[in-house]
Amino acid sequence: MEGREVQTLFLRFAALPSLLLIWRMPQLPDRPLRILVIQFRHVGDVLLTTPALKALRDRYPQARIDYLTEPGPSHILRGNPHIDAVILRKRKATLREDWALIRTLRRTQYDLVFDFFSNPTSAILARLSGAPCRVARSRFGRNFLYSHTPVVNHQEDVYSPTHKLALLRAMGVPAAICPPILEIPRESADRIAQFLQDSAIAPEARLVTMDTTSRLADKKWEGQRFLQLADWLTEKHGARVVFIWGPGEKEEVEDLITQGRHAHLLAPPTSLMELAALIAKSHLHIGNCSGPRHIAVAVGTPTLTIMGPTLPANWTYPSPEHQALRGNTQCPACREQSCTLHHRMEDVRVEDAKAALESMFERGSIR
Repeated sequence: MEGREVQTLFLRFAALPSLLLIWRMPQLPDRPLRILVIQFRHVGDVLLTTPALKALRDRYPQARIDYLTEPGPSHILRGNPHIDAVILRKRKATLREDWALIRTLRRTQYDLVFDFFSNPTSAILARLSGAPCRVARSRFGRNFLYSHTPVVNHQEDVYSPTHKLALLRAMGVPAAICPPILEIPRESADRIAQFLQDSAIAPEARLVTMDTTSRLADKKWEGQRFLQLADWLTEKHGARVVFIWGPGEKEEVEDLITQGRHAHLLAPPTSLMELAALIAKSHLHIGNCSGPRHIAVAVGTPTLTIMGPTLPANWTYPSPEHQALRGNTQCPACREQSCTLHHRMEDVRVEDAKAALESMFERGSIR
């Protein structure tokens, strides 16, 4: 048995005593003093919980609200006005690290936990936190680890944060949709301002950020098509296009932009908050469906996203300023991330993207 299997087995047995108790649903506290929110995985996943954080802060202004997540996406929460502390768990935490985390959670004596991730690990951590009230949407095989598991209609054709807000409303917390919330530190804004100045980009220039990268091949539009779009924006709309990149992607992006008809810019190495500052300075963000598009929504920059196998409505903020294009779909029920038959990104032509952008320009969605 491998180390990860041993750790999972340990966590499951640690939660087993809950099954031996006479189960009784505790009443949700009217004035909880300490609230824990759980969401793991990627930058976009964490950023899209911030409307729910605002709703919790509005409902419980006196409470301490802590956020349990992974180190990578945690930086996007820096300066968030609706949380008091961020607690980290490495994705491949050791058994010793998990035990130390559980002890920390129990010492804090949370009154209420909202688990927005609800996978086996987060469910067990919620149970072992010691909080009497532990809330997650109803999922077969995990409900026994929570005290409250309302059935929330998980619609796939609505904006993702709506699901988290629906969970709050099911528990009596008023929650309205709003853009994700992100606070850019002054030092991040200053560094990007210096980059733009050094690149001779005038304050009045029409700046466009372009994200050609993706971790998944099925969510990655052809780089040459992005480049054609960048050349067209430069020629027709006088845009200055900055291509962004992340760890391990610089060489690929740098090679691409050298093939353009115009001298497009390569973004400097950036932290998450510096990337947010760059996108905030832009008049438009174009890219694949990944974290930067959600950052753009949070900082008020219009977006055009080329979608792969995921549903546009599920990940696109409902506003004329945010548009998405998707390839022809023959099988709406197909949900395989590695599908080679459906939701083909190559079906989205450069002409389709140009037409979508022209419509956004005409109605004033892009300054």
